[in-house]
Amino acid sequence: MTDLAPPAAEKLDTRTPPSTRSLLLRFASALVLIPLVVGAVYVGGWVFVLLVVLLCMMMLFEWTRMVERREFSASFFALAGGAAISLFSAAAGIYGIAFIIGLVSGLAAFILSRRDARLGLWSAFAAPYLIAPCIALIWLRVSTDHGLVLTLILFVTVWAADTGAFLFGKAIGGPKISYALSPSKTWAGIGGGIVGGAVIGAVAGYFLIGGETVFLSLLAGAGLGAASVLGDLAESAFKRNFGLKDISGFIPGHGGVLDRLDGMIFATAAMTGGYFLYMVLT
Repeated sequence: MTDLAPPAAEKLDTRTPPSTRSLLLRFASALVLIPLVVGAVYVGGWVFVLLVVLLCMMMLFEWTRMVERREFSASFFALAGGAAISLFSAAAGIYGIAFIIGLVSGLAAFILSRRDARLGLWSAFAAPYLIAPCIALIWLRVSTDHGLVLTLILFVTVWAADTGAFLFGKAIGGPKISYALSPSKTWAGIGGGIVGGAVIGAVAGYFLIGGETVFLSLLAGAGLGAASVLGDLAESAFKRNFGLKDISGFIPGHGGVLDRLDGMIFATAAMTGGYFLYMVLT
């Protein structure tokens, strides 16, 4: 059976902090991508749905390539086909069917991963880990009463958490969280992510919802920030398990789409779960 331990230690993240060129690439990529994403969120409808579908396909490609060490595997096509059907079903408002199709695509990916049952489980995990949050994100933007505001708050809070974690981690440094998870992430970075999410969550809540919601928005922002940094840690653990630093080079300065959206995956689950619970209770 295939060993899932890192195949080459030199691939792990033991390098020095990002260079000036790397930081400039990160900034330039963000300068291009953020307006495109905000524009799609603002327009909503099929524009937003198509953006989610595109990003989901790219994440599934990166995930299956990381797991199976090959491009365009049978598992990828099973997951991609199921994701496309499930996400367009979600866009049509058929959310129950969308989740079922997504999970069935994970089962198909497991069956098609013939080399190793453990690899099959890793491939199948893409269904709940990647496809389900994408369905939830479409639900949040397209089918809720305050979809535009909630989705904008979600995105800006996650970006703030990511920025806060990066800045606090580099400026303060200090004790590492766990070498087994990531050799570079610190407790200061975790705190920076939560603080960044809380501050921008409160600011976004004030301007987009109203001044009376500032405290609640601050708490929600802190929660989303915590979910975001946990998502980042989880992705680091996955990459470390497979001996990778970056999953791909799709986004200059940031690595792959999964490298960029790891926090968004967890934060989307937190936001949609919290809002759904609020709707049920009220």
